[in-house]
Amino acid sequence: MALISACSKKELSKEDALALLQKKGNYPNTHSYQIYFKDSEDGRKMLDAGLEKEGLVNVQRNRKTGDNNGAVIEFTDLAKPHLLPPDKGQLSSVQKVKLADEVLDQIIQLTFNQNKDRAQVIYTTKFVNQTPFTKLEKKDFTKTKERQAVFALTKEGWKLQ
Repeated sequence: MALISACSKKELSKEDALALLQKKGNYPNTHSYQIYFKDSEDGRKMLDAGLEKEGLVNVQRNRKTGDNNGAVIEFTDLAKPHLLPPDKGQLSSVQKVKLADEVLDQIIQLTFNQNKDRAQVIYTTKFVNQTPFTKLEKKDFTKTKERQAVFALTKEGWKLQ
């Protein structure tokens, strides 16, 4: 009887954990940035990041902060592949731009509890498909991120907690 119950417990492999994380962990995850194109402060950020020199935006100068009568920032055709559709309820003066996609990289460690019905997974993610707009974020998109997840063995199999 003990042998039968031991065999019925399925061991979670690194490949299985990656597949479950991919399915339930929302990967790939698109990172975005909101630009208020009527805001002269955001216009300054575009200039400081060199996005106008790269031909991605045109920034109107000599606009006072708080003067929201027209667009300070206009996106060029070169920027169009990086523009994201608006979220439901998003302000009409906001344009979301894609920064990068976060994807699963690898499983670093897989640890089981004593009963082998819970597993802690330490894994890494990395950023791919980086756009020039990453200069607007202080985050380093060249580094991998270490993350953790917990899985539990249920009657249906391993589930992400």
